[in-house]
Amino acid sequence: MIRAALQNSSWLMSEKVIGMAMNLLVALVLARSLGPELFGQLNYVLALVALVLPLTALGMNALIMRELVEAPERETEIMSTAAAYRSIGAVVGVLGLFLWAFMSSMVLVERISLVVIGSAAILQSFQVVEFYFQAQVSARHIVKMRTAIILIAGLAKLAAVALSPSLLPVACVFALEYLAWGVGYIVLYQQKANGFRWHAVNWDYGWQLFKQAFWLVLSGIAAVLYLKIDQVMLGNMVDKSEVGIYAVAVKLSEVWYFFAVAIATSFFAGLIKLKQESPAIYQRRLQQLCDGLLVTALIVALAVTLLADPVVPWLFGDAYRSAAPILMIHIWASLFVFMRALASKWLIAERLLVFSLVSHGLGAVVNIAANWLLIPVYQGQGAAIATLISYAGAAYFAFWLSASTRPLAMIMTHSLTLPFTLGRRYWQLLGDWQQHWRDGKK
Repeated sequence: MIRAALQNSSWLMSEKVIGMAMNLLVALVLARSLGPELFGQLNYVLALVALVLPLTALGMNALIMRELVEAPERETEIMSTAAAYRSIGAVVGVLGLFLWAFMSSMVLVERISLVVIGSAAILQSFQVVEFYFQAQVSARHIVKMRTAIILIAGLAKLAAVALSPSLLPVACVFALEYLAWGVGYIVLYQQKANGFRWHAVNWDYGWQLFKQAFWLVLSGIAAVLYLKIDQVMLGNMVDKSEVGIYAVAVKLSEVWYFFAVAIATSFFAGLIKLKQESPAIYQRRLQQLCDGLLVTALIVALAVTLLADPVVPWLFGDAYRSAAPILMIHIWASLFVFMRALASKWLIAERLLVFSLVSHGLGAVVNIAANWLLIPVYQGQGAAIATLISYAGAAYFAFWLSASTRPLAMIMTHSLTLPFTLGRRYWQLLGDWQQHWRDGKK
């Protein structure tokens, strides 16, 4: 199980390394070519699209993995039903974007860009294919497809901004990228598995899945609110230039989050089996994974904090120099984001779906309130502080609110104290090993 999970993680991480490099290059060129104002408009539109993306998933991602692991013989029914329901959710979300586009005070080019990208995002409902391959602990097929799209789309964005450094051409390429992902998922599943079948859609079964996932739908909306609402509020309360500067810091901070998601996702199927077969080992694996995620986040946060001031203006130019202090604050939210990646899977395994909404809802409320108070005074840095506070609340402190989630809160606390107790734990482990060696000689 561990070997397969590690191989799966290596495939996902290899994709992320390539994606990180290409996305960093694209963000660098777009930021320099468009300038803070247009780059801010682009990221404002992308943030609005991100707000409705939870409706293309309907909270079913981890549920689909669980269903496929527990009932692999029902694969076609599970996948076809999930795709049908997710497509309905996607259409509802895009209609909401259209309503926003025509009722808000956005300028015309922003409205057109929002409609174009939002329409293409409908096909993200077929991302359900990704969770089929992850349930099989076989991510290489997805990785190859997505890596090809990332590279081609990245080059297309560079070409678009070189030919016309304006918002709409670049937005069209983002839309084409969404379309390519959707078509790629469909084609891959048709070739490598049973394929989607309309006659296999079970509307009653889908309704049962939706009712199970209902809290996760609301949780996903709440989660994306405290992930993206800062850029929307900055655009409305300050200006789009500040969104552009803030977006540079956020991109350099959030690019690391995928490592946590890849690790937690790869071990999820194995954790479900361990929970059924060996609860004691299941608890040890949870602590080990949480420790590893925390240490990884700590290393990343320290490195980014030390390098932010010289690296940000060197990469993006003096126009974005003020993004460096924003990044120094925002990156520390990764400590809680990394642990939250494991916590999200744990809530699924323990069937505590309602609490996912509680924690994300708390984070959304705290983030909106903190942004409302801090943005007028500190602008981008205020939004970063609000993000750090809300992530800590949703990913850690919220887990102390219920007796059913306190066991995980204790695991996370144990991980958070790891940097201060590492020496003691090392000597304890060494002592246990020496005692075991002496007992073996007797």
